[in-house]
Amino acid sequence: MKKLLQIVLIGFLLLSCNNKNRTKTKIFEETEMELKDYSEEERKKEFEYLKDNVFNGLQNLNDGFDSKSIYYFSESDFEIVLDRVEKNGIAIFGIEPWLNGDFYDVSNFEDYKTRANDPKWYRKAFSEFKNREKNLMYSASYQVPKKLFTE
Repeated sequence: MKKLLQIVLIGFLLLSCNNKNRTKTKIFEETEMELKDYSEEERKKEFEYLKDNVFNGLQNLNDGFDSKSIYYFSESDFEIVLDRVEKNGIAIFGIEPWLNGDFYDVSNFEDYKTRANDPKWYRKAFSEFKNREKNLMYSASYQVPKKLFTE
């Protein structure tokens, strides 16, 4: 969970340092406000929602090399994750692929100048990673709308 939040915060820092236009500033402010609105208990409920509704039935490739709250998936399983995320309106802040147990790259919604819940950005990023390298493991940072885990 800590690494997930660190990735998101690093993305925010990069965004604030690279503030080139008002669109990015607006996206940053909206996303920052959304994150501040989640309590620790809500973050736990969000994680449980992800496990039960997004990661369910898929193989977590994290064998202990990272925090157990960060799930890693094969290319085929991550495509299922993206389908489920899109269907439920879940935001993805960043995608982090790994190759042979080592960090490979990272891509985030700011790179595509859009909102974190726009499926176009994460589909494009995933496609670009797949075209660059095979056999990557994928992790991502997510934000589940509160209405999904408070119902």
